[in-house]
Amino acid sequence: MIRLFTITTLFFVGVITSSGQSLSGVSDSIYASWWENKDRSIFKEIDNGTFSGTTTGYLQLKNGKDTILLDFQLSKTTLDILRDSLEMYDNSTKRYITQTTSGKTTLTYESYALANVFKVLLNGLEFRIGAIDGACDLPIRGLRFNYCLDKNIEYLTLFVTDPIELSTVRQVMELKKMNYPDAKKQAKTVTLLSGSTLILTIQK
Repeated sequence: MIRLFTITTLFFVGVITSSGQSLSGVSDSIYASWWENKDRSIFKEIDNGTFSGTTTGYLQLKNGKDTILLDFQLSKTTLDILRDSLEMYDNSTKRYITQTTSGKTTLTYESYALANVFKVLLNGLEFRIGAIDGACDLPIRGLRFNYCLDKNIEYLTLFVTDPIELSTVRQVMELKKMNYPDAKKQAKTVTLLSGSTLILTIQK
């Protein structure tokens, strides 16, 4: 309990990213703080491998008039580190995969440089936001991330500050071989609500 309180305190008082899809209005100091936070990861210099841990927390998804609560109670979590042989902006992609307590829903979180991707596989539909492309310097708007450590254990906290729309556009494009405009017309959406919080605990 003391450890969890310390982590939560560090998360709210520490320097944490205020993710955005555009750098417009972002000061140099804020931009620098994103990198400073990212560089705190104990996996920063590791460019390949698989590590394990747990995830605790919850996500609230708004689906039409319904609100879905996804809970994670020490859910088994895997961190796959995938080497980037070109090392354009980072040495690897970090991919975290976990499931809800019931095991019915899968969450995937990926990061490369400052870019990140958030995916929820729910009832066979993959709702996602984010992309790892371009200069890879644009984190998801409304999703804060914070790294802190205790010896050889890393705590990655993900906190939703503003509602975030997730969609199945990418899945529709891939399954139906459609372009983006057409896929967007058929895609389904859910909204990830503010306050949703996850703590991913990974042992090095």
